[in-house]
Amino acid sequence: MYQRFNSKISYWLFVPLLCFLMVLLVMTVMQKLWIGIIVLLGATALILSFLFRTYYQIEGDTLKIVCGFLFKQEVDIKKIRKIEKTDNPISSPALSVRDRIEIYYDKYDSVIISPERQTEFIQILKLINKNISTNL
Repeated sequence: MYQRFNSKISYWLFVPLLCFLMVLLVMTVMQKLWIGIIVLLGATALILSFLFRTYYQIEGDTLKIVCGFLFKQEVDIKKIRKIEKTDNPISSPALSVRDRIEIYYDKYDSVIISPERQTEFIQILKLINKNISTNL
């Protein structure tokens, strides 16, 4: 059995970016710049893959983190030490700019994510690993 949590999304960030790419795409089509069209279609497909394929899945003792077609990571839930809210804007598999949490695991590793139903997500992790500390 598994539970899946989609990423929260800051639409105010992605909508203007996609609109900008669409305007560029229309301009390159009108100019018949075929290489530009291919590059812009690729960039648009990449951004759309982030929007529609970023999620966090709890399967047994494993947290699977998927962001688009490029990023996949697994974290052993038993090795998670703490979870904290963060406003760190660093690039991460979190599509929300404001509602992020940082998961610390192993000795020095961490990952920033932004699950929907954040409270439920953390409760499930704490059911699996009772040693997780939080300051939320």
